[in-house]
Amino acid sequence: MATYEGKWRCLRCSTVNLGRNLNCLTCGVKRNDDVEFFLEDDAAVVADENLLRQANAGADWICRYCSGNNRARDKQCSSCGSPRSDKDKQLIEETRGVKDWSEQAQKAVRSAAQARNSSPPPPKKSFFSSRLFKFGLLGFGGLMAMVVALLAVLVYISTLTYPKEIEVTGLEWTRTIALEEYKTVSETAWESEVPPNVRVQSQTRAVHHTDKVPNGTRTVPETYTEEVSDGTERYVCGRKSKKNGFFEDEYCTRTKYKTITKTRNKTETIYKDVPVYKFRYKYLIDKWVTTGEKTTSGTDFNPQWATFHTDNVRTRAGKRTESYNLLCKELGGDNKPHKIKLTADNWSKFKSGERLHGKTDFFGDLVSIDELPNSEW
Repeated sequence: MATYEGKWRCLRCSTVNLGRNLNCLTCGVKRNDDVEFFLEDDAAVVADENLLRQANAGADWICRYCSGNNRARDKQCSSCGSPRSDKDKQLIEETRGVKDWSEQAQKAVRSAAQARNSSPPPPKKSFFSSRLFKFGLLGFGGLMAMVVALLAVLVYISTLTYPKEIEVTGLEWTRTIALEEYKTVSETAWESEVPPNVRVQSQTRAVHHTDKVPNGTRTVPETYTEEVSDGTERYVCGRKSKKNGFFEDEYCTRTKYKTITKTRNKTETIYKDVPVYKFRYKYLIDKWVTTGEKTTSGTDFNPQWATFHTDNVRTRAGKRTESYNLLCKELGGDNKPHKIKLTADNWSKFKSGERLHGKTDFFGDLVSIDELPNSEW
């Protein structure tokens, strides 16, 4: 059992003295019952036999007349000479945690106790009511105001328009007709997907998909770890102040554990892939099939559909698609060109060389033509 020599601080001159000293080495004052012994975390274990006997002699006693500290073996007060009696105060040994006997730890305990016993301190001023926070809030508000103002300017700029004289220079157009032919085609499909009115050519039983089906169980080994008891051990669980300038380790017993690896068997299900068969049909079907397309295009105001022969029995015209872009330029300056998408309903309202009133945005893009209220931009 390890023993350590503590220290005590003189209440008069603050000199730190070894625990064995009954008097301050600097001012000579006798230590009394107000003294607090403390132990540094790096204190060495006492090996000297005389100090060990002094440590194990027992706690000090306090003279009832002069409040002087005396060793357990003293029969009379070393300060005033009064004989020891049952009326003298006997110090009692005290055990605390290993790290709770330092001078800093004891100061912290005293401060906490004083705080509990004293009146509550005035509430701390909230950061949110501090001048720093108010200045920060003011600065943040100013920054946000600048951001909002900048956004407002950008929005305003984006709404600005400028009148422009526009001249039509052409019409860019494309017209496409899909060509369809009614013909017999060969297709395949699973039994539930065959359309009506087909001529089945053949059928084949084939794997449509596979299902996983339980097919018994098997036992397989698996390893796992487990914490098991491995005897007991003694450890330092506290430290006792012997109230005579010395301290002694307190020991406790606890169970030790070790991790071991074990093996056990577990049962798992075995699955097998079972094919699911369905009939796949090959058949002939008569249907309209897209076989190509006819496209015409130009940059004039005379769009045409392609001409070709169909009998509407075996051949026919399919879906028609068309697109139109009005080509124009600004008058004056660099004659900046523009291209505007039109619909099939309004392209015919314009003609080459026609002059129009238009508007451009801040970036110079044409955004509207007064004579074309229903145009799509």
